[in-house]
Amino acid sequence: MNQRAKTYRKLHDIPEDTSREWGTAVNVQAMVFGNMGNDCATGVAFTRNPSNGAKDFYGEFLVNAQGEDVVAGIRTPQELTIKARKSHGSDLPSLEEVMPGIFRELENVRHQLENHYRDMQDIEFTIQQGKLYMLQTRTGKRTAHAALQIAVDMANEGLISKSQAWESRGCKVRR
Repeated sequence: MNQRAKTYRKLHDIPEDTSREWGTAVNVQAMVFGNMGNDCATGVAFTRNPSNGAKDFYGEFLVNAQGEDVVAGIRTPQELTIKARKSHGSDLPSLEEVMPGIFRELENVRHQLENHYRDMQDIEFTIQQGKLYMLQTRTGKRTAHAALQIAVDMANEGLISKSQAWESRGCKVRR
């Protein structure tokens, strides 16, 4: 019943007494920690490479860390895949090597998200005591080159139609 809530209800024509008519929405979520030991980690990933659009699982993670540690630059993040580790010349093991079961589970989630949203996804995850938790997903930002490559590939894969590929790049399709 604070002033902000009252103003919001007034602006959106929501009655003051919503308990009987509207109900109450609540989100309940568990806290998970990627910094509880060497069987924990946190990371960010793209379902495809956001620079060039290649259908490569692209991202980084840190063992025994929280999300802000990945982007803070305090520690050097590790690559998700063996392929990326080798291409970047890193001596640090990839998630694929450190936690192969979790990596396979994350790979499955990657495919489920792309099949559901029919677009490249930017995902955040935490591993707590050997269990994978997905924190969030959103449409991934990408370069213009990557946008074109992803649209063409997804159309060729049957995830989207050719007209959707054009429209997703801002082109008008005449029918």
